[in-house]
Amino acid sequence: MEMARADICVAASLRLFLSPILTGMAYYLAAIVSLSLTRGTAGLAMLWPSSGILFAVLLVTPRHRITWHVAAAAIGSLAANLHAGTVLATSIGFTVANMGESLSAAWLLRARSRCRVSFVDPGSLTRFCMAALLATVLAATIAVIVSVVPSIGFWFSWFTTDLLGILIVTPLILIAERVIRGGSVRLTRKAVIDATFMFALVTVVTGLTFSQSSYPLLFVPMLAVLAATFRLGPLGAAGGVLIVTGISTVAIGTGSGPHVLVHAGPLARSLFMQFYLLALFASALPIATLLAARSRLTEQVAEKMRLLQLAESAAHVGHWRLDTATGTITWSREVFRIHGIDGEVPPALDAAIEAYHLEDRPLVSERLEEAIRDNHGFAFTARIIRPDGEVRHVFSRGEIDGNADDGAPALFGIIQDITAQVAHEAALEEARRHAEDAAAKATIMAETDQLTGIANRRRTSFALDQAVQVSRDTGRSVAVAMFDIDHFKRINDTYGHQAGDEVLKRVAADAGKELRSADTLGRFGGEEFVIVLPDATASVAMMVAERVRLAIEAGGDNPRVTISVGVAELATGESCESLLKRADQALYAAKREGRNALRLAA
Repeated sequence: MEMARADICVAASLRLFLSPILTGMAYYLAAIVSLSLTRGTAGLAMLWPSSGILFAVLLVTPRHRITWHVAAAAIGSLAANLHAGTVLATSIGFTVANMGESLSAAWLLRARSRCRVSFVDPGSLTRFCMAALLATVLAATIAVIVSVVPSIGFWFSWFTTDLLGILIVTPLILIAERVIRGGSVRLTRKAVIDATFMFALVTVVTGLTFSQSSYPLLFVPMLAVLAATFRLGPLGAAGGVLIVTGISTVAIGTGSGPHVLVHAGPLARSLFMQFYLLALFASALPIATLLAARSRLTEQVAEKMRLLQLAESAAHVGHWRLDTATGTITWSREVFRIHGIDGEVPPALDAAIEAYHLEDRPLVSERLEEAIRDNHGFAFTARIIRPDGEVRHVFSRGEIDGNADDGAPALFGIIQDITAQVAHEAALEEARRHAEDAAAKATIMAETDQLTGIANRRRTSFALDQAVQVSRDTGRSVAVAMFDIDHFKRINDTYGHQAGDEVLKRVAADAGKELRSADTLGRFGGEEFVIVLPDATASVAMMVAERVRLAIEAGGDNPRVTISVGVAELATGESCESLLKRADQALYAAKREGRNALRLAA
């Protein structure tokens, strides 16, 4: 266990110190190669890739480990300057300038944004270039101060050399780092083939251009770099400029290339080439960034459109736009589906309106005309008839779109297929209607005598309660008439119960015909019936009761029946039960006195 822990500690220590060592070695080797391939002035190379290497390392390294990388790079810088024959004091000054350059650039960039540098974002690219520019100005100023022979030419040479190193090398390292980490950049076989072909093209074109000194063909490598930029993006821009830089550096060392046509000394030619490379970079990388941003924006728009189409398809909602100046209609894919039309070209406005049901076309035309005339939105529901004859119910809502390029108002809106909703609402309405019918039937059954079809005891009692309450509230009179069929038991015994039931039906029907519209006839049970007579005095009730008695007496002879009737008028403060009791007493008085008669309760 102790040995395993020790091995882990050793591995962690190696990882901790290995990366700064690699940084120092890369810085030193890049500086040595750059110095050996140039004729620069005062020991300065035309391109200083070491600055780009350290700047990239500082951008991807955690803050707490930056010191180790800077220390390793400082050792590499000091060794490279001493190897080039620079005196110790000047080498130390140049090292301070180099380290301060990368540190200040990293600080400026990280202070402005916590996000990683992105070469597909114009804002991020601008911040990167500004940080590099300010840092190289600082480093060039320090280098001039510590230089043995300070001059404005030396300042420009240092400035352009380091600026090129940062602008060209740093993007390549950051892109490579993201490829290795599997970030936003994906390395595929097609990408490798494209990069190999484009960089080979840049190499061949640049090599041919700088292999001759007769023609000023410096624009030709620029075309190749731009081609790589359009194909590969930021990688093509940075890689292409780096290839041109390397080949031009070799050409300067051998004294060949279009730059020799510049009638000036070696330092001026070197500065010319540096500014040429800066111009090449300034043309390529911003274009690459803008193209990448456009591509990313296009992808985002395409993704949003895909999600919008999915949402519209799921919700059965489409969007449309009407240009009022030209009458041109624009439909989303879902609008075509709602109309049952294949294709991508919507019909003309008149044809689109004719797609609606004949009865709904005036409504649609009126809503559109009102919206355009009054400059306000609208909404309507209508029916669309598809080419196959199927009818679809739709809901459409529109608003004025005042952002048209020609200034003319336009209508923008949505259309939703609500056929399923309409069918569901119709089903609910049908279910509601059936429920109401069932409830009404149930109420009727609960309040109706099943044999005679007139009110049962419950409904009759309710009618009496209501009439008595109205009488108490308004002072109007109310009366009841109670009757039963004379010798009904004898009818059942003689003719049978079925005949008795028929007699009950006939009596109920004959009695109902003689009542007023407000009166209620109900069967209280057996052969006993009650008539509730609202707004009726005793005399009125006696008159109605007599009509009923006569109608039943003359109603038929198979068998012929008569009734005895008791009438009672509601007294002040009397209850329903007392009123019915007095009517019942009057009924029995009529029976005792010979039947087929009516009596008024005392």
